[in-house]
Amino acid sequence: MFNKKESKAIILLVFGILLLFGVRLFHDSIYTIFEPKNFLSYHTLLELFSIAVAFSIAIQGWMIFPHTLSRHRLIIAGIFLIISIFDSFHILSYNGMPFFITESSVAKATWFWIISRLTLALGLLLIFSKKDGEVNQKTRPIIFAVSALYVSITSFCIMFYSEKLPVLVIDGKGSTALKITFEYLISFLFLCSMVQLYRFYQKNKNPSYLTLIIALGFSFITELIFTLYKSVYDFDNLLGHIYKVISYYFIMKGIYVSTIEEPYLKQKETKDALKESEERLNTIVNMVPTGITITDASGRFIYANRAAKSLLNIKKGELLSEIIKKKSCKAKLSNTITQVHSYTRENHDVFITVTGNDNKQHTLSVNSAPILDKDQQVFNTIYSFTDLTDLIQAQKKINYLAYHDELTGLPNRYFLKERLIKLMKDIEDTPDISIMLFNLNRFKNVNDSLGNEIGDMFLQTVAKRLQVFCEQHHLLAIRMGGDEFAILQTDATDIPYVVRIVKKITKRLQDPMIAKGYKFHIDASVGIAMYKKEIANEEQLLKQANIAMHEAKRNGQSYMVFHPDMKKELYENIILENDLRHAIERNELVLYYQPQVNSHTGKIFGVEALIRWGHSEKGMISPEKFIPIAEESGLIVPIGKWVLEQACQQMKEWHNEGLPLIRVSVNLSLRQFFQDDLIDTVANALKTSGLDPKFLELEITESMTMNVDRTIIMLKKLKNLGVRIAIDDFGTGYSSLSYLHQFPIDQLKIDQSFIRNLQIDSQNEAIVETIISMAHHLRLELIAEGVETKDQMEFLHQFQCNGIQGFLISKPLPAEELAQLIKSSDSIKKVCSI
Repeated sequence: MFNKKESKAIILLVFGILLLFGVRLFHDSIYTIFEPKNFLSYHTLLELFSIAVAFSIAIQGWMIFPHTLSRHRLIIAGIFLIISIFDSFHILSYNGMPFFITESSVAKATWFWIISRLTLALGLLLIFSKKDGEVNQKTRPIIFAVSALYVSITSFCIMFYSEKLPVLVIDGKGSTALKITFEYLISFLFLCSMVQLYRFYQKNKNPSYLTLIIALGFSFITELIFTLYKSVYDFDNLLGHIYKVISYYFIMKGIYVSTIEEPYLKQKETKDALKESEERLNTIVNMVPTGITITDASGRFIYANRAAKSLLNIKKGELLSEIIKKKSCKAKLSNTITQVHSYTRENHDVFITVTGNDNKQHTLSVNSAPILDKDQQVFNTIYSFTDLTDLIQAQKKINYLAYHDELTGLPNRYFLKERLIKLMKDIEDTPDISIMLFNLNRFKNVNDSLGNEIGDMFLQTVAKRLQVFCEQHHLLAIRMGGDEFAILQTDATDIPYVVRIVKKITKRLQDPMIAKGYKFHIDASVGIAMYKKEIANEEQLLKQANIAMHEAKRNGQSYMVFHPDMKKELYENIILENDLRHAIERNELVLYYQPQVNSHTGKIFGVEALIRWGHSEKGMISPEKFIPIAEESGLIVPIGKWVLEQACQQMKEWHNEGLPLIRVSVNLSLRQFFQDDLIDTVANALKTSGLDPKFLELEITESMTMNVDRTIIMLKKLKNLGVRIAIDDFGTGYSSLSYLHQFPIDQLKIDQSFIRNLQIDSQNEAIVETIISMAHHLRLELIAEGVETKDQMEFLHQFQCNGIQGFLISKPLPAEELAQLIKSSDSIKKVCSI
């Protein structure tokens, strides 16, 4: 499809052709109207118009060329200068015109016509056959001089030797074969130029090419018309001149478009784009947080963006030095002016401190770049002011957080490591280095049961107490992470001295802490490591303190000093943990069951499932050995799940075998109790085994009940499954008796530590009596753990605590042996007979 301008060009050319056919169709009628005597006047007017157009094209080329330097436009201007002169001579030499240099004649006028048209056609073809390009301004007078010389020589020949030239027109007969040949040649040249222009147009779609194509189209038609007239005064000749005027008009328009209109429109587009770009740049510059200013050669501001005005209150025309004097800190004033007020070179990252409009100190990074004129003299300088205040503060905070704990504000592990590296380099000056590594006992219980908020308060209290103590004794307190703290001592003369420090600290830590209604007693396991020359680096010293701390925790000691044998024990624990990870899949874990008996009837009403580990190489490993490892490593969760599933499965098998319908008790660890999938785990164990939920009892410890709201929610969900709930080791934990009645529990288990000392310690007797009485009032069932003697059982029976469990009845037994015990319960009844 054609665009609007292409369609217009086609319409004009078609109109020109149709007009010619129309004139030829009504040729005889027109001739009756047309008066040949008026031809000379019409001819003169049309030629004068053509001359004016040709001359204006030449003048356009002369006037416009210095700004465009186009080869095509310059040569076209020279050609039309030639045409304007030839056409002038043509009109002055026309037959019937007054004497001009020589006598007017048809031959002279026709030769001027042919030469003019041939020059135009051949010149345009040669121009459009080559690509346009820029030329030097010195080329212009040469082109016009060559044009003038060509006109002079040709005109002289025609003026004085026209009669000797071949005849082109015979009056009454029309054009000779030579003239017709010339006209066809000129037509062909115009046609070739049209084709060439169309190729150019196809490449860049320049609209001025379309205008020139129209002009050449009418010139082509003009030449065809001039092959038709029979007399120099007839209408065909006049029509040819009309088409010539039209073609000149379009040539002038095309040149006007390409030399004036197009450059103007491009200039306007460039100006508009530049304005838009300036507005966009101004918007961007005003949006950036960096202050940007421009000063003149004297240092006065001629531009300042929004950030610069906001930061420094810059006003147009104000001196840069005045701003610096008003805003800079006095101590740095002279240096600041010298560095910033340098117009002859670039400055990068000159730092100055100024007082902003907010009356706060701001640190600025100033960069400057001079703008030079053609003589390499500075006439403008661009400055950028970047406010680094927030960045510097953020960097300080990052550096602080890199070496300090965010929660407590204490130095962290990285701080300690760097301090140790420095101290160990200067070991001759500071040889007495010791590390005391503190691990807070049962902190995980507090954090898991009461939540992170209480846990954080707990840690902050510990940190504050350590910090105050260390400031008083010239020590350094460090938070290593989690529930571990460290103290660095650089005047550790001997181990007893360090031990005395540790005892003082642990005593300070044991002061009660109250948070949100809860009262806590803080204690810690401490590992001590002393620097020795054989210690290679800080990591080795910290590792020794860590080993000592874990040994203290494992052995229930408040502190231990590192000795080399501890490494062996640590290695054994690591191996044990690795073996424990594969114990389930290797079928090394097994459940033992301890019966729970009603001392009044002597009947077994339940059993407690207790895990044992039969190591393939090391034999039976005590739960006291591997359960802490499982708790610390997180393996207690999958192991607890396995115990639950195996216990349910075993109890269901006993029921199916016809044994009494007794229940099984399974202990839940703290970590397991607060697992999100605990309810699903219990439900799946019951579903898989087919055990009635009322025969499953889940035991939790008092430490799990510190977060009352969370505990109540979890216990209610478990009770909704239909299982029983018991509180194990009751009397040793932190549970508040005021909340006990809110818990949906079925049974209390009195801790064996109270039972063991019955009839030895009267306080224990009082505690047990109180627990039994409270349970009766709350209508809770009771079991006393660790019953080993008849006297203990009689005491419990006296106060109506009939549920007993312990070695007096039976030690924990494998499933097969327990089944035999249940079947032959006479021995139990004999034991229970009081």
